[in-house]
Amino acid sequence: MGAGARIEVLEESDGLKLRVVRSVAQVDIADMAGMVKAPARGVPRRLEDFDPASLLTRSRRGDA
Repeated sequence: MGAGARIEVLEESDGLKLRVVRSVAQVDIADMAGMVKAPARGVPRRLEDFDPASLLTRSRRGDA
């Protein structure tokens, strides 16, 4: 803890508890784009792959 640190005082049954409050700088969400990348595995999926209704029609047609 250094000069200018913010602390929170919590009253508990056995005394006071001091907790350092760390502030998080606000950032623009657009600046965070691309920070997390996952390796591509398998065949790219389409939005239709996640639609339950399309799964039913594919199973009726005999598609897998």
